[in-house]
Amino acid sequence: MSTQTLLLAFLGIFVVVFGGTVLVVRLQGRRPGPAASDDGRPRASTGPEASDAVTVRRLRQAGLDLTPAQLRRTWLRAAIAVAVVGLLMGGLGPGGLVFGGLLGYGTWRAREGWLDYRVARRQGEFLDQFTDALGVMANGVKSGQTVLQTLETVATDFPDPIRVEVQEVLQELRMGVPMDAALAAWAERMPLEDLEIATTALVVQRQTGGNVAEILETVADTIRQRNKLHKQIRTLTTQGRMSGWVLGLLPVGLFFAMFLIAPERTGLLISHPIGLLMTLVGVLLIGLGGYFIRAIVTIEV
Repeated sequence: MSTQTLLLAFLGIFVVVFGGTVLVVRLQGRRPGPAASDDGRPRASTGPEASDAVTVRRLRQAGLDLTPAQLRRTWLRAAIAVAVVGLLMGGLGPGGLVFGGLLGYGTWRAREGWLDYRVARRQGEFLDQFTDALGVMANGVKSGQTVLQTLETVATDFPDPIRVEVQEVLQELRMGVPMDAALAAWAERMPLEDLEIATTALVVQRQTGGNVAEILETVADTIRQRNKLHKQIRTLTTQGRMSGWVLGLLPVGLFFAMFLIAPERTGLLISHPIGLLMTLVGVLLIGLGGYFIRAIVTIEV
């Protein structure tokens, strides 16, 4: 394959992918609402509206006060800025155009990983508070309080994020939603196995009867043991996870350091077609290695 053909191929990929992404972002803000069906009810959305609904749910789980449009605009600006930096690093040539386009597209796609990280961090904070909240609820039931009153105590005495989640449950109960439905909706909003275990136990207890305090204490002890085992596994796999981060970030940091020291030589990796191809192969191999390391150190509890 000649140099000109390689450049045209990379340029075509950049124009199609990055330009298409910008076009989709623009069009999503202009889409009308879902059309009504024959019986007058809105049809289920399967297009951008459905994607926005998923994004709204994930933004709520992450505790971010943003709309999907605001999130897209912010990351689009960041992607354009990173693309311009990559273009300048490549010397404003065809290689720099391709390198900047790939950096910009990678930045745009990184928003999903960033959102996953924010969701996982908030869920971790929730789990750290959840066992203590169950203990408070169990003690409250023992002292004669109802489950509703213990939930109000949790919403008053505990910090975010569990305070916000419990307040939403209480708001649904005040609006007349049955307790079973409110608990099920809570487990759906915060898709955690530990929360599902607790809400299912409360629903079953309401339907069949039993000692609420004993059930809450048993669930709290089970969740506490699960969290302890999970933390032990994370401790044992720390070396593997750190190895993955080092192996993934060290070549990137070394590249930028060498570019600052000797840009005329290191720049060949992004300005020359063969160097750019080598860079892309290296990035793919780094990503493949990180995937296998993650698969090895990830142990389901």
